[in-house]
Amino acid sequence: MAVNRQSYKRLFSNTVIFAIGSFGSKLLVLILVPLYTAALSPEQYGTVDLVAQTANILLPIFTLSVSEAALRFGLDAKSPEQRRTVYTTCLVIVVAGLTLMAAIFPLLARFEYLDGFTIILYIYVWTAALKQLNATYTRSLEKVKLFAFDGILTTFLMIILNIIFLLKLKWGMTGYLLAIILSDLSSSIFLFIAAGLRRYVDPKRFRLSALRDMLRYCAPLVPTTLLWLITSISDRFIITYFHGEAMNGINTVAYKIPTIITTVFTMFSQAWNMSAIQENGSEGREEFYTSVFKLNSSFMYLLAAGILLINRPLTYIWVNPNYHEAMLYSPILTLATVFTCFNVFLGSVYIAEKKTKRSFITSLAAGIINIILNFLLIPKFGIYGAAGATFAAYFAVFFFRLFDTSRIIRFRYNLAAILLNTAVLVVMALLNQFSGWYIYLGLAALFIAELAANAGELLKIIRFVIPERVLKKIPLINKICKE
Repeated sequence: MAVNRQSYKRLFSNTVIFAIGSFGSKLLVLILVPLYTAALSPEQYGTVDLVAQTANILLPIFTLSVSEAALRFGLDAKSPEQRRTVYTTCLVIVVAGLTLMAAIFPLLARFEYLDGFTIILYIYVWTAALKQLNATYTRSLEKVKLFAFDGILTTFLMIILNIIFLLKLKWGMTGYLLAIILSDLSSSIFLFIAAGLRRYVDPKRFRLSALRDMLRYCAPLVPTTLLWLITSISDRFIITYFHGEAMNGINTVAYKIPTIITTVFTMFSQAWNMSAIQENGSEGREEFYTSVFKLNSSFMYLLAAGILLINRPLTYIWVNPNYHEAMLYSPILTLATVFTCFNVFLGSVYIAEKKTKRSFITSLAAGIINIILNFLLIPKFGIYGAAGATFAAYFAVFFFRLFDTSRIIRFRYNLAAILLNTAVLVVMALLNQFSGWYIYLGLAALFIAELAANAGELLKIIRFVIPERVLKKIPLINKICKE
């Protein structure tokens, strides 16, 4: 391949480091699912999920998604002065936006599900925004090991706080939210000190020109982020409206198994976003994108197939019996999550090329499709309708982004392979609606088929992360890697 081997090694190395951090910050948090489902009733879990999702909506609006600019402009900054300008400008935007946010909170108090939670919601958004900015800017400084270490520390703190607040003190929904707030605050302070972010705070380096450039870059990202949030969480509000908090609690747990895919993908995507920006304009980047797209797709298909294989037994073991119904909806959401990850991957093209307006257009399409289908399907089909609407939205937008981004960078893809792999996952999702030993035989056979179709593509990456002298001693793998 024309791309320097170093590009693949850097991507692989960063992915491993981010994987360690994500194992701490995300994967270990999955351990808390049994605790949440035991300590909170479906009604409580549904309500606290709406509070958290409201915070997720407020965050990009009042921070203007400036953390995205912190990464993009931070990686471009070469001198200490430029870095001070980037971080100081981002910090000014965050503080100003979150201060203005206080004006709308009397209005939020009118929402029944936020009764008694408005103050804690305000604090939640503040701590989440500061953590997001500091974590992203630490990545832009390429201090990926520190970023990963912070993830581990933060997660263990969150686990401890959840055990204290939910099991020991039995603070219920308030304890759930306080654990997140305190862990985010601790992470923000730790990174500010450990990454030396204090030296990048310099009011004298604030520049209106930098502010304009960042706002121009971020402006399309705000509605883009909101539209993706609407696509992913609007079903929760609509389910609550038509079917109540308990049903939304089941829906929230149904999302937890597909979260495994998101967690694993995040390990890769954080490294990939950095590589996409760093390789922008380099010789052979089309081939680099082609190889990485194929690798990512094959891995996601195999991971999803593995989850669909163990969906039922995992749900029985993992969550409280009150939530076992979630196993029927998780397979459809697993399909949707695969295409969510594909869309995020393709979105890196827009970020690297600073074509954020095109990202907005595709996100708008996803939001419109999802909301229309939600109102059509959820009243009659409940969570099935919500899951189906989410999958349809992400699936449709994936093909739009695939065709659009491939024109920008000219990377290659195999449409037949994409459709065939998707068809196998769809059949596996349908089989999960039934029980019986013969169903597991069918699921196992389909998983083996996915493995056979994608294993070769995954092995090829070995060529770029293992020295040639080692590969020569493994004839079979060496042959596959060079095909």
